[in-house]
Amino acid sequence: MAPLVINGTEDTPEVIFEPATGKFSISGTSIPENARKFYDQILEWLDGYLKEPAADTCISFKLKYFNTASTKYLFDIMVLLKPLAASKNTLVYNWYFLDDDEDMFEAGQGFSKMLRYPFNFVKY
Repeated sequence: MAPLVINGTEDTPEVIFEPATGKFSISGTSIPENARKFYDQILEWLDGYLKEPAADTCISFKLKYFNTASTKYLFDIMVLLKPLAASKNTLVYNWYFLDDDEDMFEAGQGFSKMLRYPFNFVKY
């Protein structure tokens, strides 16, 4: 399976998913004009990845800002990956936030609680 690489723009995050290593990252700003169009390609790629996942999957979210529409799709990504933790695979969610950005920290805590899965919270 080929990696998924989407260059970030002012409105969309950079996405780098490396299936061979199981290292995934979504970083930047997520305020796409059409969130469904942007995130559907990611969800479709993940469907393929889940058929033959790496032994260890680690997804890092390093977002400066995301809008309400993006919230749904970010959560969809998290939900889609969560079954890996119930299998023989390992799953790690890393949530990065600026030291003084309490809103982003709380957003990560909210996702973790809704997902009922622990996140690693990383200040930068």
